Amino acid sequence: MNMKNLSLYPAVGLFVLIGLVCVAYLTVNLANTSLFDQNQYALNTKFSTANGLRVGSSVEISGVPVGKVAAIELDQQLYQAVVTLNIEKGVQVPEDSTAAIKTSGLIGDKYINIIPGGSSQALQHGESILDTQAALDIEEMISKYIFGSVNK
Repeated sequence: MNMKNLSLYPAVGLFVLIGLVCVAYLTVNLANTSLFDQNQYALNTKFSTANGLRVGSSVEISGVPVGKVAAIELDQQLYQAVVTLNIEKGVQVPEDSTAAIKTSGLIGDKYINIIPGGSSQALQHGESILDTQAALDIEEMISKYIFGSVNK
């Protein structure tokens, strides 16, 4: 080993370290997660169906993103989809608000649209939005139209 090779090792190590930091940063951002952000609170909703909705989907009020879908689980007793929303701390959601699953565009991604109510009381961490509207199932509508017209 000569001195030229020995001085190359720290440079290669630094390059690999910078590469690993960049990969970690991209992984966190592309997964729609945040490791250090605690400026959110959780709200729960229940839908009869959550077709197409995914963890990380946007939560919007009046078209403005205010949070993300944190979890989607099944209520084993009622057989409903329980959706947990992470909402930014500065956003107050009135307790009589409505949550609806909407589609961006004709066949786009699903997101949650919160329609604010008129109550002066805001929902707190862990509370639930009781009024919900499931997504309109285009496939079901098309199949009813096609097969419904065949039976006539």
